[in-house]
Amino acid sequence: MRPQEVLANVPWWLVLVTAALGLVGLAFIHSATLDRPDVSEQYGKQALFLACGFGLSFLLLFVPYGRTLRIAWLLYGAVLVALALLPWFAPMINGARRWYTFPGFSVQPSEFAKPIVVVALAALLRFKTRSTTFEGLFVPMLVAAIPALLVLRQPDLGSSLVFWPVLLAMCWAAGAPTRGLLAVLGIGMVGAVLAYFFVIHGYQKVRIDTWAAHYQWSELLANPSLDREAHAEMLQLQRGPAYQPWQALIAMGAGGWLGHGYAQGPQNRYDFLPYRSEDYVFAVVGEETGLLGCAAVLLLVACLVFGLLALALRTRERFGRLVCVGIATWIGFQSLMHAAVNSWMIPSTGVPMPFLSYGGSSTLAVMLSMGLCWNIGARREVVIAPDGYR
Repeated sequence: MRPQEVLANVPWWLVLVTAALGLVGLAFIHSATLDRPDVSEQYGKQALFLACGFGLSFLLLFVPYGRTLRIAWLLYGAVLVALALLPWFAPMINGARRWYTFPGFSVQPSEFAKPIVVVALAALLRFKTRSTTFEGLFVPMLVAAIPALLVLRQPDLGSSLVFWPVLLAMCWAAGAPTRGLLAVLGIGMVGAVLAYFFVIHGYQKVRIDTWAAHYQWSELLANPSLDREAHAEMLQLQRGPAYQPWQALIAMGAGGWLGHGYAQGPQNRYDFLPYRSEDYVFAVVGEETGLLGCAAVLLLVACLVFGLLALALRTRERFGRLVCVGIATWIGFQSLMHAAVNSWMIPSTGVPMPFLSYGGSSTLAVMLSMGLCWNIGARREVVIAPDGYR
């Protein structure tokens, strides 16, 4: 296709939604880093990450997306090596080895592992018409499990969980039987219980136990004299392992319907909320724009996710269709997971919100993924074979 034809066929409405989410994220990163000299450079860096991401995505539009299929397993092998070498070559930062540090910047391989696993699964599943349990589930499970376990070892529990809904959604779209998918889901739930007792770290167990305990706090806060010992334990947790999610919950609740106004949230302005440009940026959105602002952001995410799924329905070429399904699932699940952590609906775990959270690796990974989807939308490959996909 000529460049003019490619640009004419680009799904520009997806580009506009992507740009809107990127600008929203940039605005709230600016709010979260205002008057903070220690992180004042994050706003400018995020703007650079977004600009580079858009630029690279548009350049890649002129490269047929089928070439991604040819190097899918090369990319997969490279990211496995990068993840496997982290314990030896990555410095310890906040108790984890997740980043390769270089002069002036750092790279987080787990963020690039998410779209690369999507591409690898799409390359694996593209020939399946009605997948059997072994071919359609076991082998893809292995493809997703290896990077997930390497990410869990860092440790990064939140990012390791993202691979599983992506795997299930892509297997379902590829024609795997629902019965088999339910069996895999059950095995995963059993595995999660076993992981709680034998795999995850002590501080992660404390986060889960604290989350389970906080549902009883409302009565203790209203009547501290009922159980003084329990009330004292609650206050100790709020100053310790529950500090971050508790401050985020205060910020979300204090926002009300319309919020305190841009850059006016007390939890944000007076430095009560930690990591508010990264793991807790959605709490800043809630505090400063209220419930309606949170709903507007989630609506933009929903427009993007359903737009990608609509693009998948219109794409008969199987690799492109599965890539769109996988990226839509990744962005949607991780966004909801981030919002749930900020609302303390699930235990606290550090996972960025796509487009909104600060981070060069996460921003570039999600922008390049969107560029690949734009590429798929701009090129309608001719398919004459029968389609066994849902």
